[in-house]
Amino acid sequence: MLNKKIILLSSFLPLLGCGGDASNDVSIENLKEVPSLNAMTMALTPLKPVNATDFEKHLKNGVYLNSAQQSEIFQTFDANTEGNPTPATSNNNNEQSGYSSTITQEEGVDEGDRIKYDGEFMYIANNEYYQRQTYAQEAPIAQTSVRILQRDAQGEISELSKTLVNEAASSINSLYLNKDKLAVLSDIYTFYNDGNVNTSSIASYGFFPMEESFNLSLLDVADQSAPAITASYTMDGAIIDSRRVDDVLYIVSSFSPYISELPVAETETEKLDNYKTIFLTDISDFLPQLVDKQGNSRNLVEPENCFIPAETTDKDGFNGIVTLTTIDLKHPDSISSICINTQVSGLYATPTSVYLYGTHYQYEDSKTIETSIIHKFSIAGQDINYVASGALDGRFNWHLSNLRFSENGDDLRVVTTKGDRNIGYDHYLNILSPVGNELTLVAQLPNDTYPEKIGKLNNGGIVQEDIKAVRFFEDKAFIVTFLNTDPLYVLDLADNDQIKITGALEIPGYSSYLHPISDSLLVGIGQNVDPNRLFLEGDGTSADEITPIIEGAKISLFDVSNMHDPIEIKSIVYENGYTPVEFDYHALTYLKTAENTHRFGLPVERWLSERVVDSETGQEYYIWAPENSLQLIEVTGNDANATLVEIGSVKPVGSTDADEAIYISGWDDRAIFHGDDIYYLHGNSIWKSYWLTPELTTGPF
Repeated sequence: MLNKKIILLSSFLPLLGCGGDASNDVSIENLKEVPSLNAMTMALTPLKPVNATDFEKHLKNGVYLNSAQQSEIFQTFDANTEGNPTPATSNNNNEQSGYSSTITQEEGVDEGDRIKYDGEFMYIANNEYYQRQTYAQEAPIAQTSVRILQRDAQGEISELSKTLVNEAASSINSLYLNKDKLAVLSDIYTFYNDGNVNTSSIASYGFFPMEESFNLSLLDVADQSAPAITASYTMDGAIIDSRRVDDVLYIVSSFSPYISELPVAETETEKLDNYKTIFLTDISDFLPQLVDKQGNSRNLVEPENCFIPAETTDKDGFNGIVTLTTIDLKHPDSISSICINTQVSGLYATPTSVYLYGTHYQYEDSKTIETSIIHKFSIAGQDINYVASGALDGRFNWHLSNLRFSENGDDLRVVTTKGDRNIGYDHYLNILSPVGNELTLVAQLPNDTYPEKIGKLNNGGIVQEDIKAVRFFEDKAFIVTFLNTDPLYVLDLADNDQIKITGALEIPGYSSYLHPISDSLLVGIGQNVDPNRLFLEGDGTSADEITPIIEGAKISLFDVSNMHDPIEIKSIVYENGYTPVEFDYHALTYLKTAENTHRFGLPVERWLSERVVDSETGQEYYIWAPENSLQLIEVTGNDANATLVEIGSVKPVGSTDADEAIYISGWDDRAIFHGDDIYYLHGNSIWKSYWLTPELTTGPF
């Protein structure tokens, strides 16, 4: 862990401002009171490049404002508490390769996952939690290891190597494979809780910033039996997201600087002392650090490579840094970063652009005002240039928010949401275009010409359905909303001046991930939900008039060839089950075969009740046990007569000894299709099967 403790320096540092201030003529040491500062808030304006001095002032103002806010929280908490505190479209058809790969949003932009495959070698990120052998044993020390397995010409697999990537890491965040280079991103967690209520240090309190960091290790896998770690970088901060375009890996991370031994300030004198401490501290102590394999440390980003809000003054500040780091996977010594001194929460990327986005929440008069910001950067290898920023009313939500974005030429298409179920939702399809340094709203739906809202109106005239899924495909958008049934909306985006809802389909349940497989066919994955168990608005149909609905994980095939009349061709439901695809589309396996069929692998987890009889007493009781499987589904036929066919399931065969059985979640389940061979990853093990006989498995490997 990097040491981020900051010591009061005896050196002299003049107070420097961004916009001219009388206090500039007064040294920090001679200040009599803390300068007047504006309340810290998230930037909702375009950005501007600044010199190192202006960036330093803005960042340090933010550190002080954050410390003052935390002091108030500390005092309130301490006075009332006893005891210890607690802390766009990518179908990945793979027609030429004949094997499946990681599903991504955009063609040409790779996304990290826990398994990568190149047609012969499988690279698997082991999960530490699956190393346990019994329920009774303690969890092991974190082992961020990568297994490499080889598939031979007959489809059989064998392990070639297992490499411990980073001893300090808690878990592997994601893998990227680029020819014979494997990039491994790992999270390093620090569970920090001093437990001393009477401490005088702000950072000692459990709910104040922890020392977060992550690791990027690069492995040369030209010899898969003996991978070599060629570079290892440990960086301050937490990973927001990452992408790879060609040979360049892009990592977006957040960092919140703080002073670990800054006292809680109650009096004006103590506040002034804290202010002086912050401004007399070297700027490097407020920047995320990068430590290489040899232990050499340097700033991850330099102040002159950072952006701050364009309308900021010397009275503003923000203590958060978002860093966009690039590394050339062919030349691992080539690593560079830019930063923005504000806050974002998500990443959307195309081969030529990176969009960083987030939402600011403000509370006024018992109302929540949500405003979202988007910052666009152009990318070309490791060259990154700021383009423009735009603000929109509403939020992107947390669930697969990147799928709400789609770049079309210079335009950005994005879906936002305002409100809640009680006051009603307002969902918007927005089209933004860069004008100068602003992303300007050029079209929006609903509008005066097409006022129909996205989502059904209830008897009170409001929309109570939140958005469950969004997917863009060429000049169309598909949006799923849900309250007690699933309206699938089709939107026509061919003309910015005529964007409109063209059709809608209402069926039980909802889709939380949408996967286009052609101009005419769309696959939806989510849940089948019995509307009788949910709130029915107004004079909804009574329970005895509704056909009972089987609840569980659901995959549907839609015909969207007629934009005015989408049709559900067929659906398959796995009773009382869920699939992790609902929350992470990387869990879905997809392969388009040479015969023009579309194969899907859907991990499903169900909890089943088993009857057990005590052999000594004869007493009967029931226990709950999980059942995990990879469900195999095929879309057959052409666009005109396509249908959904259930092929079967692959089940991992575990130990039958109850003392050795452990619960392994299906959350991280993955699969690979290669021709008719199936490789199902459950826990840290692979089970092999065959498309025509999925019930016959071999393994674990």
